[in-house]
Amino acid sequence: MELKLFPIPKSEISIKKTGPDSFDVECSYLDSGDYHRLRGFFEQMLGRFGEFRFEYAGVVHPKCRFDSDAPNFATYGPDRHSVALPIKILR
Repeated sequence: MELKLFPIPKSEISIKKTGPDSFDVECSYLDSGDYHRLRGFFEQMLGRFGEFRFEYAGVVHPKCRFDSDAPNFATYGPDRHSVALPIKILR
């Protein structure tokens, strides 16, 4: 069975490769739809327990997980949110 694909938000996003097998996904200005989509996906994955696919720069990494059980989900106003999610590529 194919793993779920990490939902890249439509809002502003920064993806940084932080090591040979890791990325930081930082979203500073999420709208409510993207915020709830990412939070729901994180909860579906049960934090770092679940595995998923992650696409970056045209490359699909077929087996990844979150590298934290405590991401920084924040709300600053009615339609302004942020989150930082570390992602680990599994080999």
